[in-house]
Amino acid sequence: MTRAARGSRLDRRTFVALLAVSVPGAAAFGGGGPKLGVRDVVKMLMDAEAGQRPGFAGQDLSGLNLAELDFKAADLSRCNLFGADFTDSNLEGADLTGAVLDRCTLVRTRLSHATLQDASMRRPSVFSDMRFDARDLPVFRNANMARVRLTARLDGANFRSANLSGANFTLWEERDLGGAPTTGLIRCDFTDAIMAGANVRGLSLASSVFRNADLSHADLRDTDFSGADLTGATLSGAMLEGARFDGAIGVAVTP
Repeated sequence: MTRAARGSRLDRRTFVALLAVSVPGAAAFGGGGPKLGVRDVVKMLMDAEAGQRPGFAGQDLSGLNLAELDFKAADLSRCNLFGADFTDSNLEGADLTGAVLDRCTLVRTRLSHATLQDASMRRPSVFSDMRFDARDLPVFRNANMARVRLTARLDGANFRSANLSGANFTLWEERDLGGAPTTGLIRCDFTDAIMAGANVRGLSLASSVFRNADLSHADLRDTDFSGADLTGATLSGAMLEGARFDGAIGVAVTP
């Protein structure tokens, strides 16, 4: 890409962000800090020196159009991000510990190596249209998602080498959030993922890959592993009542 093209893309990205307006957030979750506007966020990102992590910890960014922004591994811990739009944004390496991402738009959002432990991600929008194209999905590769609470349609998502210990993918306190609940995690890549103590009870994990994944002490009751690849996976101590393994490979235990 030429320098002119990169400059044009940056100008367009900044222009879109500066013209965007906040949409009304739902109830104020998490973060008790001041409410920021798009201009505030863009200025803080642009003013950040090379190698400096922009700091937004505990602030309210709910409902903002933050599409296509590079967050430079920002500190977004404990932020209220309810309903924010992160389409095509770069959140790689960002600290989102304890953040609220309920009803966010995470289409093509890059979250590799991000820290999402103890975060809430109830019913985010992860597809751009009804075709449910897996290329629209956010990427969670190598992310720290320990104890995250996530309900979404994530068929085909990349969780390779992610830390999902204690993560909860089941329905919980949905109320009137709308959107698609977690109906399944089919065709996902959990290769080398740490899922010790995770709760995926009753979900479909059909055709997903769990090579060398740690599923010890996970709640896998009534879970569908049909056609899944469990080669090298650890299932010691996992709750397996009612789990289905039709056509699965590498299964080392009898449910």
